[in-house]
Amino acid sequence: MLYYKYVIASIETNQSTRGFLYDFVFRALKRILLILLLFTSRAFSQELIDITGRISDTRGNPIAFTSVFIKNSSNSTMANQNGEYKIALPPGRHTMIFRFVGYRQEQIEFEVKKGVMVNAVLEKESYTLEEVIISSNKKEDPAYNLIRQVISKRKTLRSTPAYTCDVYTKGVQRLVGAPKKILGQDVAEALNLDSNRRGILYLSETKSKFHYKYPNVKEVMEASKVAGDREGFSFNRALDLQINLYDNLLQWAPLGNQSYVSPVADNAFNYYTYQLEGTSIQNGHTIYKIAIQPKNRFDPVFSGHIYLVEGDWRLYSVNLMITEEARINFVDTLRISQNFIEVGESYWLPSDITFNFKGKVLGFKFAGFFTGLYSNYQINPSFPDNFFKDEIMKIPSDANRKDNQYWLQNRPVPLTFEEDINYRLKDTAAAKARSKSVLDSLQKKRNRFKPLKFVFSGYTLHNYSRNSYWHFNAINRTVFFNTVEGWAIDLKPHFRKEYSPRRSIDIRPRFRYGFSSNTINTNVRIDYLRDTLHHESFSLNAGSDFLDLNNKGTINLFYNTLTTLFDGRNFLKLYKANFFALSAQREISDGLLVTGGAEIARRFPLRNASHKPVFDNAAKILTSNNPLTPTFDENLFPVNNAFSIEAKLSYTYGQRYTTRPDGKIYENARYPTIKLNYRKGIPNVLNSAVNYDFIAVDLFQDKVKTGLFGYSSFYLSAGQFINTKSLYYPDIKHFTGNQTAIYNPLFPNFHFLDYYAYATNNKYFEGHYEHNFLGLFLRKIPLIRKLKLEEIAGGACLIQPHNSYREVYFGLQRLVVRADYGYAWTSTGQSYKAFRLFYGF
Repeated sequence: MLYYKYVIASIETNQSTRGFLYDFVFRALKRILLILLLFTSRAFSQELIDITGRISDTRGNPIAFTSVFIKNSSNSTMANQNGEYKIALPPGRHTMIFRFVGYRQEQIEFEVKKGVMVNAVLEKESYTLEEVIISSNKKEDPAYNLIRQVISKRKTLRSTPAYTCDVYTKGVQRLVGAPKKILGQDVAEALNLDSNRRGILYLSETKSKFHYKYPNVKEVMEASKVAGDREGFSFNRALDLQINLYDNLLQWAPLGNQSYVSPVADNAFNYYTYQLEGTSIQNGHTIYKIAIQPKNRFDPVFSGHIYLVEGDWRLYSVNLMITEEARINFVDTLRISQNFIEVGESYWLPSDITFNFKGKVLGFKFAGFFTGLYSNYQINPSFPDNFFKDEIMKIPSDANRKDNQYWLQNRPVPLTFEEDINYRLKDTAAAKARSKSVLDSLQKKRNRFKPLKFVFSGYTLHNYSRNSYWHFNAINRTVFFNTVEGWAIDLKPHFRKEYSPRRSIDIRPRFRYGFSSNTINTNVRIDYLRDTLHHESFSLNAGSDFLDLNNKGTINLFYNTLTTLFDGRNFLKLYKANFFALSAQREISDGLLVTGGAEIARRFPLRNASHKPVFDNAAKILTSNNPLTPTFDENLFPVNNAFSIEAKLSYTYGQRYTTRPDGKIYENARYPTIKLNYRKGIPNVLNSAVNYDFIAVDLFQDKVKTGLFGYSSFYLSAGQFINTKSLYYPDIKHFTGNQTAIYNPLFPNFHFLDYYAYATNNKYFEGHYEHNFLGLFLRKIPLIRKLKLEEIAGGACLIQPHNSYREVYFGLQRLVVRADYGYAWTSTGQSYKAFRLFYGF
């Protein structure tokens, strides 16, 4: 059309230069071109017509997720779970191609008119071995030779071409069985299920622009819809549906940390057996159907079929499965179906992918799927500089504002009746829930005080109209015992108010009273999160409190109560401080976070006030509140004022992230983080008696993937006091130790280090390393492998000028339960062996 306008303009410009004899000819040509322009304009302005239909097998059963293509076009769609599809086409004759793994491809030519339905019946694919060239090795199945062809081109196939496309995703998670009650609460009522305790728990759709240039990806979500949550954003991501079988290893974060061997990996023959089941002709291409089976079903591998294109030696389709025997977490079975479409004359790119899953946990049976549909490919586009920098996904603030009319016009895969009803019911319920009367009723119900629940998890008082709540801690976090205060109460409610998705405030007032010491401490901490996009926040902490002498924190009040009362080991050592502190942080560029703060405090030493454990023999082994003189009480330091400032700078190179309307979400780091820390005690300001300078540098990274061998984490830290003119025990460098059987396995923590013995005002080096083998060895042992245990090995060291400490440990982990056994030794010849246990989230 633009070409015709250009020709007409050229005629008008050049006509004056022609002779009079040409005038009639040029006028006639101009009229013809104007008619062509009018015709093409009308053609372009014609409305698209929705074509619908149903896809079934020869018995009339629907074939869910069938791929539907328009011949000689990048326009495509997919059938829903009932085999129903919809696609918008301009008037005229078109050829529709229906394809599903395991069925013969069907082509139907038809005239696009309003009201036209195009149904398709697919027959089971029949494959023949007659035309296959047998390998020279008569003992080897011919499939091995075909797989070698793909492996030889694997690196080229995985990286070309670059492209941009549209991606539609849908996620559905449904409960197919559940117990009647759990913790006394009716399950059907709590989860909005039917009388059989079945129903859709999660339903969501997205539309995105997806950009790819190996190994980089970027997704921009254009629309998001979540059943019952108009303000929320979908958890579906085209990024999470990415599967590139040309990579040696595949890994999906939602299923855990395990990597899986691709059927066309360089070392695939060590893990798979192959059998050629035959060939067929599809659109002029010879397609090979190859069955794959794991040599050992307990290895992290797939089973199923892959389909190859002869000559190009590319993947045509895959139909793969992983079971719980391959150590997937959270689900029992995962099926992956993926199809590729020929784009242009040189490339085969994904047309659709579907993940089907099912599982059972704690009596709840669930199933569902996530599916992605790719269309409108642009091959080898010109991306701007730094387009694939660190932001891998962006969700604009209006992505969830698209109305129902938008989705009716732009949803490529029609909803099933159940999905449509689920949207209507949940959206209607959500709309009603926003009314004041419903909110008040719901608030009254949720604010009902339940004594049993308060004992174990606390009590929350909601205020929906102000978007805020108060939370009061459970009994085990409120009542405690230690040798300084005796029996005591610690009232520490938490108030939170959200002003917007990016801005909130948290206020934690505190009242603490010790009955034996007859002391009252009150303080308040205010954290104002100003901008989640830049991680900008401000904090104020002021009042009086009893603080741990180890400023890294040691044992919580509940565990210290148990060890003191029943075992006579009062690990926690305290001092009192009246303080006022301010701090702030902000990300000044991607991956670069700056933190700073200042504090003025008046500090007092404390002594034991109570020696009354439950058992008399426990009282005999209690120690003083001075960790340096455990057998008798004396002041650890004089009363003093301390004014200090601190600055921290941390940087993670190449930190990938997702930008959402409610903030920036960091992805797992690809490279280590380096952190610089400087702390200064300033004398003579507000009668401050401290004068010191401390510097430290940390280098760390969590979950560094090591292929099939699991993942590693490491943490290295070195620091030194470069000025020690005046400082006290709370000012020196402390470390995160542990001396109880129940411990926190968050990395990096020492397993057996004394809480206070290694505090230093000198230089130090601290190192931690831990590796999770993800069942590499235990999966080879019958019966044991059914437990899906993960083997953990690690060690740590702390080196100082006149002292050193080392430990090694081995452990087993299953989800939220972990048990370690380790050995520790010091430079003075002391050694220690013990078990450590952990459970919880």
